[in-house]
Amino acid sequence: MTVLIFDFDGTIADTLETIVTITNRLAAQYGYPQTTPERLKYLRTLSTGELLAQSHVPLFQVPFLMRRVRRELRHDVDSIQPFKDFGDVLMALAADGHHILIASSNAPSTINPFLKRHGLSQVFSSVYGNIGLLGKARSLRRIMRRHRLVPEESLYVGDETRDIEAARCQGLAVAAVSWGFSDRTALEAQGPTFLVDTPEDLYRAVGEFHRSQRRSSMLMGSKRGEIAETPSYVRHAAD
Repeated sequence: MTVLIFDFDGTIADTLETIVTITNRLAAQYGYPQTTPERLKYLRTLSTGELLAQSHVPLFQVPFLMRRVRRELRHDVDSIQPFKDFGDVLMALAADGHHILIASSNAPSTINPFLKRHGLSQVFSSVYGNIGLLGKARSLRRIMRRHRLVPEESLYVGDETRDIEAARCQGLAVAAVSWGFSDRTALEAQGPTFLVDTPEDLYRAVGEFHRSQRRSSMLMGSKRGEIAETPSYVRHAAD
């Protein structure tokens, strides 16, 4: 089966409004302008590099700001909801036998209570968090090595242009979701493998990706036509 690696904020959890509220509250302390609805609409069209260039936050302060935002988010976890119908799709993907992980900039101390509260803990075999704003490619490489993942059998799911860039660095296919931070036009410009607009579209995209895996396995399989059904995912002893 396919290994699915999910982003959290903006992909599973609808945290955008909460994050904007937090960052606006911290604006004076970190010396950047508050985000108005008009400016947010503009920021969603930018790539990560463009966003950082226009953030008015010195690069050395970005990790400190992210740490503070994560800490504030932890206090608001009970008010955060999954995107509509997304929980059902996650449960269906797990029932289909796919192995599902999370790789996020958010903290596991926020992610795990959220998953438990919404009955999704059993869906995910591992949760990796506290990934730096520009450190996702490096973290994906470590995750892939730890679980011995084969890029051709793995699909990354995220909502930002940096998710697409990071996954591409590791040779991963990407399903970009249009309901998160980056808007559809910005995502499309990055050329993801799939660009989906609803959780149901994502479910279909995973099915299409899995079928393409099977076709590749048949072409590369033995003369007897046997297809290995065991995925490359290896559960780590600490998971």
